Amino acid sequence: VGTTFSLDLSTLLLVPFAFTGFDWESEEDGAGPNPLARLEAVRRYADRIAIFCQAGRIQIPREDHTLFGFLESSVFEAAPPGEKGVFHAKSWVLRYSNDPETPRYRVLCLSRNLTPDRSWDTVAALEGELKKRGGPYKSNRALAELVRHLPAFSRRRLSPEWRSRIRRMSGELLRV
Repeated sequence: VGTTFSLDLSTLLLVPFAFTGFDWESEEDGAGPNPLARLEAVRRYADRIAIFCQAGRIQIPREDHTLFGFLESSVFEAAPPGEKGVFHAKSWVLRYSNDPETPRYRVLCLSRNLTPDRSWDTVAALEGELKKRGGPYKSNRALAELVRHLPAFSRRRLSPEWRSRIRRMSGELLRV
């Protein structure tokens, strides 16, 4: 689950590519990304990504590309309740699970939006695993609350599956 103020769809395509470990080299010549591997990465991971961005701040690419269609269900325009304020969080909450009993979390707090801007970015990365006993940890409450409220910020209703995922993540973050 990611949050950003402004969102460039071409830059968002890099997220599923990153999940594949950048293993896209062409077997024939070893040079450059393999287009089929790119397509498979986006197809496989697009439904595992939810990105919330400020309503009206999606940067549409000049050229249309088939891959953007895979991202449609991943993008949620968000706005805080009321007429004032903007949705300006810039973070990722990633849940990794080889063993469903002990998932690991990585939280990234960013200084930049998800755009192709070439300026430097400062990132704070925190990791931990879900504790079966103990918690809730008070220091995690604000993050868990932000994640829990993301569906309420969305201008479009989230699927039951995404609502369930976000609810689970929010609850688990209190014990990470």
